[in-house]
Amino acid sequence: MSVAPRWRAPAGDADVLIDPPLTDAAPLLKANRDRFASATFQFGGRSLDALRRLARADAFTAARDYLRAAGEPVPSGNDTSLILAGHQPELFHPGVWVKNFALNGVARAHGATPINLVVDNDTAKSSALRLPHHEAEDACGNGVQLATVPFDHWGGEVPYEELRVRDEALFASFTDRAAPVLAAWGMESMLPAFWGEVRRQSERTPLLGERFAAARRHLERRWGCHNLELPISVLCRTEAFAWFALLLLSEANEFHRVYNTTVREHRHRLGIRSKNHPVPDLAEEDDWLEMPFWAGRVGEARRGRLFVRTTTAGRLELRSNREPMPPLPLAPGDLRATVAAWQNLEANGFKVRSRALTTTLFARVFLSDLFLHGIGGGNYDILTDDLIRSHFHLDPPAFMVISATRHLPLPSYPARPEQRVKLARNIRDLRYNPQRHMADHAARDPKIAALVARQRDLIAARPQRPAERRQRFETLRGYLNDLRPSVAEQERQMLQQLACTDRQLQANAILQRRDYAFCLFSEGVLKPFCAQFL
Repeated sequence: MSVAPRWRAPAGDADVLIDPPLTDAAPLLKANRDRFASATFQFGGRSLDALRRLARADAFTAARDYLRAAGEPVPSGNDTSLILAGHQPELFHPGVWVKNFALNGVARAHGATPINLVVDNDTAKSSALRLPHHEAEDACGNGVQLATVPFDHWGGEVPYEELRVRDEALFASFTDRAAPVLAAWGMESMLPAFWGEVRRQSERTPLLGERFAAARRHLERRWGCHNLELPISVLCRTEAFAWFALLLLSEANEFHRVYNTTVREHRHRLGIRSKNHPVPDLAEEDDWLEMPFWAGRVGEARRGRLFVRTTTAGRLELRSNREPMPPLPLAPGDLRATVAAWQNLEANGFKVRSRALTTTLFARVFLSDLFLHGIGGGNYDILTDDLIRSHFHLDPPAFMVISATRHLPLPSYPARPEQRVKLARNIRDLRYNPQRHMADHAARDPKIAALVARQRDLIAARPQRPAERRQRFETLRGYLNDLRPSVAEQERQMLQQLACTDRQLQANAILQRRDYAFCLFSEGVLKPFCAQFL
């Protein structure tokens, strides 16, 4: 049996989860900085402090350049202290979005620079938006369903950095097709205005995730939230990331062992049976070791697993699945040539991207003073903590978990789960103990009254011999069959109530989902909710 995750989504509308509270940000920052300052870690002749300074400078410069290239204003800041968060460039729900506002608020309050990582190395899981829809609605919730409105043709899971819009006409008509669904509820939504900005971004980029991220940033700036942003694909091209990647690859045997041991211990501790959860073990094929990076050809949607081996000729050989990649020179005393060769991989037609664990490993140990996670990332990064302890022999830096629940302003039905439980219990009692529900029948019909009395006496009897107990059971079953017709109408009405209650609960589950996209809400509802974290 698995252990429950440490953090769970807030249940009620406008409920917020912040752990630890925002008021603890100052001591968390100090504790994390003290951990880094006292670290004795060295790689390639560089201390952890030197690698962190390089990583901060690289990320700060790259984030500013990224926003400039997108034609967007660049916020003020410096690379002295960075606070980070991140998510895929998708149309996420408000509980995810509040991280961006909290990131800005915490960073500004403590003299740090906020950078939101655009996780464009992850794959898109859908090309449609889910909306609550109803047709011919009735008192029982019939007709309430979850509608799926596509904004593009689905072409399979592709990393966001390569995901181009496939059908521009379908993309442009999305709000026209979604409008009737929203209009049926009489619900105000900022979707038309937001999609107008998304379409404006179509003039600049064919990439779906880039359009969504730029339109979201436009809205954030209007609401007073102006963060630096940096795609993971860009971060993975920096010199600092090259040092980090080579740190792991040059110690491939040890890191491979520690990684798999840590993952297996994590599964055992939480009672997880699946060998693919939370991440699969790294594979070993002859003298090739899998490392936690994605690799593949530049411009191709298909991505492979990165494998490495160290040759006797003193170089690192790489491959993406089975495809060979350019080897890297390896001179342990001076890794500058290795770093340069790594950064030159893309010029030679190959790209390498971090996977989820290595993304947060780099972000938390080498880049940020504090990381703000959502619920999934927080539960996932307990494993990263174990890896930091085991491989880097470093007390892992603390992180914060922030999430919230916001429901669309839709009507709900009165049914509640506890009512459903009570109704089902009453139906069962009516079916197996009809005598408890026959006071009116017994008062009107002497035969039923006599039958109920005989049944009551027989229930009270306690025969000892098996034959007598069997006879008692058969007689009681006969009485039960004789009494049930008298309560058949009550049972029919209760079953109707139960069916209606079930349909209402199903409708409420659709109406009160917490994962509807932020752009479906009205600005009047969502702006004050998000801005409170500034």
